[in-house]
Order: sequence, then C-alpha cells, then structure tokens
Amino acid sequence: MCSMGTLTNLLTLLLLCGFVAKGWSSGEGEEEREVGEMDEEIESEEEMEDVLDVEEEDTDWQDMESEEESEEEDAEEAFNDVEDETMLCADYVPEIREKRLPDAVIIGTRKGGTRALLEFANMHPRIMRAKPEIHFYDKHWQKGVSWYVEQMPAVPVSSHHTCMEKTPGYFHEAKVPRRLYETNNATKLVIIVRNSVHRLVSDYNQLRSKRLDRGEEYLSLEESLFTSTGQIKIGYKPLQRSIYHYHLVRWMRYFPLNQIHIVDGDRFISEPWVGLAELETFLGLQPQITQDNFFFNSTKGFYCGLQTVTVPSASPHLWSCTRRTCLSKSKGRPKPPVEQSTYDKLYRFFERHNQIFFSLINKFDFDWTNKR
Repeated sequence: MCSMGTLTNLLTLLLLCGFVAKGWSSGEGEEEREVGEMDEEIESEEEMEDVLDVEEEDTDWQDMESEEESEEEDAEEAFNDVEDETMLCADYVPEIREKRLPDAVIIGTRKGGTRALLEFANMHPRIMRAKPEIHFYDKHWQKGVSWYVEQMPAVPVSSHHTCMEKTPGYFHEAKVPRRLYETNNATKLVIIVRNSVHRLVSDYNQLRSKRLDRGEEYLSLEESLFTSTGQIKIGYKPLQRSIYHYHLVRWMRYFPLNQIHIVDGDRFISEPWVGLAELETFLGLQPQITQDNFFFNSTKGFYCGLQTVTVPSASPHLWSCTRRTCLSKSKGRPKPPVEQSTYDKLYRFFERHNQIFFSLINKFDFDWTNKR
C-alpha cells in the first residue's frame, strides 16, 4: 500500500497525465518466379534488380538528407513514457528488469504509419518499445548485437512482456533480412502498408515539405517521377518503396509467412483498434486495446489515443488518470499538387504489382482502387 509520504509521487502521476505528448500520425524458387511476373517491359527478376538499382544523382542525395531529417522528426513524435506504475509508490519493490533483443520488429513501410502503429501498440500494458528508430541492421551493424540490445527498453523478467522496435527503412534494404535472421530467427515481423500510390505521394511530400520549410524550391512530383517523354522513372526511390512484393520476397526467403504480420495502413487510419486487435493476436497477447482507447481529432483528421495511468495500492482506493496522446504538427501535412493524369498513370503502373503482393500474402481485401 502506498504511504502518505508518496504524495509527491502522486503529483508526479498527475503531471504525467496532464501533458499532451507530441505523438504520431496518425528461399528461392516459386517466390522468385512470381517476382519475375512484372510489367511487360520487365522480363525477369534479374532485369528488375538492374532497374531498381538505378540511382539518379538528385534522387540519391535528396533521399539521404530527407531520411536523416525524418528520423530526427520521428524520434520527437514518440510519446513520453509514463513512469512504470510500480515505481510511483516509494514503498513498492520494483521488478527486476533486463535488456534483450526485441521479440517483434516493425520493419516497414516508410510513410506507412509505423510511428502510429508503434505508439498505439505501446498502450498495451505488456508491450514495451524502443522510442527512436534504431537502424541497427542497415546503418549500425558494425556496432554489434550488444550495442543493439542496449538500445532496447529494460523489460520485467518475471512477467511476459513483448519488446518491440521499429525501423521502416529495414523493409526495402536488401542486406537486412539475412542479418536479422542470423541475429534472431524467432523475431516476429510487422509491416504496415498503405495504398501504393498514396504512400508514394506521402514519401514525395515529406521530401518536398522539408525543402519548402527552408525556403528552397523543389521539383513537382511530375518532374521527379517522369522522363522528358512521359515515361515513369523506375529508379525513383519513392516509387521503388511502393513495389511491395519485390521487397517482401527477400524477407520470405528467410522468414515464413506466419512469422510476418501485414497491417492494412489505410484501414488503420480509420479504425486503429481493429488493426491493434489483430496485432495483439499475432504477438500472443491478451486483448487490451479497444475502441474506447481512442478519440477523433477533427482538426487533424486522425484518431488519438487515451491511456489510463493507475497508482497501485493495497487499499480499495486507486488513483488513476487518463492522458491524451495525439498527432504532432508533422503529421497530416497538406497534400502536394498532383495532376489527375499522374494518379491515373500510377494506378495503372501499380495494379499488376499490387496483385502480385496480394497473392504473396494471400490477402485480397485491400481497397486500393483509383477513386479520384
């Protein structure tokens, strides 16, 4: 039971509940054969490799600079942690904790809603997550597994908790699947995907917005995406990142499909509690997060989370409060100007690629049709 001397801790709890956090946005063989069934102009997987390895001068440096900026921005969007409720009472003996490899990793996709997914999932009492994107498998591999473990949260030893991290850059990096498999082949993988066209436009818009915020000019999507003759530039990185099946087959060479969970990012925007219930099942956790944990932010057009924080006590009187965790200013950016003909071309381009992706995951209920 908490003593009267813990009034300061109670005030701390109330302060924690009173602030508004910065928040978030909303093998080989058969698989290779399916990858080869690309658009008519792409004859084989080898040709696809060559095409997707094309690097354009402006695309490269713009992409790298934007990725560094988006990582800093993403880290700021992580909710501030509420102190563990077992630490709020001075006379309570805290659980023994340890750092370990994550049980699950959100590996993608970029601009798919990974921060929203991670922070909403973190409302579950048995999920603990690393706040920033770690980038161990793509950028910090040389630092070793011990360094990676140190970036994880300290997880209680005596109770079942799921430790998670998210780095959306993992999904489209060719070297990552093997590295992750060799480090911990029991890792559960989570991928949140959006309508391929919408994800591409969001990816472009992040690049564009950063430049405009600095008073710099930036190419239109049409100038970035099309050649002088109106053909799609297959080497354009935001386009490549939306060809989901090409990247997914790399992961399926090492991890079985039952170890990979796909979240419908478009439905997650409108009904996050549905995607979270499916994620809880995939992670083997008791369902805890429901529609009651959300409220709609009409200003941003996204759902925000409601999290109840409780001070445990042996007495019948429990102190608790609810804090709201909502979007930062970087989410829900104004959409860039895009010509209707560009949308039409992109939907035609992605139609076949999306069907291959749906076949790979044996899931066909994504509503990615052109409604413009």
